[in-house]
Amino acid sequence: MNIKANTLLFIALSGASSSALAVSVYKDKETTLDIYGRIEWQLANGDASFAKDDSRSQLGGRLGFYLTRDLPLLEDTKLVGRLEWQVRTEKDDNKTNDKDLDARYSYLGLSHAKYGELIAGRTRNPLYQVMRMTDKYKNFTPNVYNYGITTIDDSYQFNRQDGTLQWNANFSGHQVQLAYVFGNGNSENDALDDGMMVSYRKMIKIGDVNITPAIAASQYNRQDGVKTTDGRKKHSQLLGGLQLDYSDLSLAVTASKISIERDNKSDNNFTSFDSVLSYQFTKEFRVLGGYSFLDEAGQDVYRREGWRVESLLNLAQNVYLSATYLKTLANNNEKINDDAVIVGLRYDF
Repeated sequence: MNIKANTLLFIALSGASSSALAVSVYKDKETTLDIYGRIEWQLANGDASFAKDDSRSQLGGRLGFYLTRDLPLLEDTKLVGRLEWQVRTEKDDNKTNDKDLDARYSYLGLSHAKYGELIAGRTRNPLYQVMRMTDKYKNFTPNVYNYGITTIDDSYQFNRQDGTLQWNANFSGHQVQLAYVFGNGNSENDALDDGMMVSYRKMIKIGDVNITPAIAASQYNRQDGVKTTDGRKKHSQLLGGLQLDYSDLSLAVTASKISIERDNKSDNNFTSFDSVLSYQFTKEFRVLGGYSFLDEAGQDVYRREGWRVESLLNLAQNVYLSATYLKTLANNNEKINDDAVIVGLRYDF
């Protein structure tokens, strides 16, 4: 099947879909090719948002392809691949650095029905098994886990990294992910030598309560002889999270310990905390809110601190109308008192 790229882009951004989650571009007994994405509009006012001290709106878009191909020579095994981009939707879109398409995920690998998948490329890393517990807002991401990593290798994006070999498996509900990051030459400073990540997640059901613990760890190492910000040479992180779900009520908390080793200086240490409490009032309406901070050792004021509350209305399946209030109490170890309101309309397909 031959479909022009411009046609696929129009389908993705217009939200035309044959299903709630994806467009099935091609499917036969051995091969599937799906297209998916997001389009969202936001209007913000206030210093704690992208609007700063003004009122601003922005339009965002994503476009992705996911493919599978049965492999007759390997029983119960498929070829799997994903390409996903941030799509520039405005002239000065700061999420794409003035590129029309900015890669978010790009990987290829093998998936076995019993032993999981082994993929290579730009992946969603294992740490997200913890992070996703509080990544529930439509208009906001706390982002309290990534401090300092980008000063070792500026090609690194906290939840996505080039040159990764990753194994994802699920054994009777035991979700295990392992990843090794090869140093790559795509950064400006070429500082990253290698990195390792591991995570584990499991849901436990006790009566009507679902309890989900998760744990993850990572370590990144600088190449010898490469200059980095403040002499940083190793970044280590340990994350843990716990999610409780009962009927229409959900509570999740996550925390991490971060240590950054530096040349001829003491370690730069951080502690992070994030939380979210949500209640589903009706099938269509939910309210959620939470508090987070990033504490830098040796500082009297949090590196970051704030809370937020969001109302969320499902206008249709995967169509969200949201209103979020943000309050920022500290930034860069200085006390502040900034707030913002963000209204958003989003469609995931």
